[in-house]
Amino acid sequence: MMLFEIGVTHPLASGLTLLAGAVCALGLGWLRARKAGFAPARLALCTVLAPLCAAFVSHLLYCLVSLPEVLYSHTPGFWLAFWQNGQMMYGGLLGVVLALLLAGGRKALRLMDAYAPSAALMLAFARVAEGLCGQGYGEYWYAESLLPCRFPLMVYDPYYEGWAWALFMAEAAIAVLLFLVLITRKPAFEGDHMLLLWGLYASAQIVLESLRRDEFLRWGFVRVEEVASAVVILAVLILLWVRSGRGQTMRKALCVTVFLAMVVWCLLLEFATEGRISFLTMLEVWQCYALMAAACAVNALCVLAMRRLCIRR
Repeated sequence: MMLFEIGVTHPLASGLTLLAGAVCALGLGWLRARKAGFAPARLALCTVLAPLCAAFVSHLLYCLVSLPEVLYSHTPGFWLAFWQNGQMMYGGLLGVVLALLLAGGRKALRLMDAYAPSAALMLAFARVAEGLCGQGYGEYWYAESLLPCRFPLMVYDPYYEGWAWALFMAEAAIAVLLFLVLITRKPAFEGDHMLLLWGLYASAQIVLESLRRDEFLRWGFVRVEEVASAVVILAVLILLWVRSGRGQTMRKALCVTVFLAMVVWCLLLEFATEGRISFLTMLEVWQCYALMAAACAVNALCVLAMRRLCIRR
């Protein structure tokens, strides 16, 4: 039996992966924060709060976005049972930010920069753990091609006896790339690395969430993680706008305008993949996703451009 299979869960392996990720992330964060001058007592508090807040907030956010199902299928105690199934990745990131705010006090932004690479590293481990739970896959691949139907590009479905794209590996690879970027660069201002992590991660998630075919969160036909990603990018752009101070208004407005245009374009392409947009019917499905990926790259450039305006301030 393969370790990564669609619909096949390995609770022990998944739990050990999350535990290993937490140990590595918290250890790295401690070392970086100590190097930045933070006291051990403050870091001990952060080490306790970060995993607890991440688990609790990720589960709470899942309950909120799945409110009808949770109210119908679970008891009220399920809201506090953060150790059970039902988490949202953005909730975990939000929980980490909350823990760093509580532990860091007035120096919270500096503490966030110290722990930003750790957050990216933990995201990579969490995505691998998702694959060990039989989730995180995309479209099934039936066509003959030179692409090998093997892991890590694809993951096997023993029920349908077919291969599907292993999106959890792509998401983990992007998280590792963000980790390498953050670990090798110094923050340009307080809070820089955490904002960079949120903005770039959310930019990639729009197209990756669109590609998912597993048990993703949805409101009808609306994918929750896609909407959350767009909201996160907008929030990052606004925070960077405020951080940059006065001046350069036209350039800042251009960044936000281009981002909003790309969000609308991604929405149209989302409908186009289902054949609902008449003037885009000439596009193949793979072309729609290629254009969506290009739009997400433009969103990432908007984040980087707004950040550059902060540095030039």
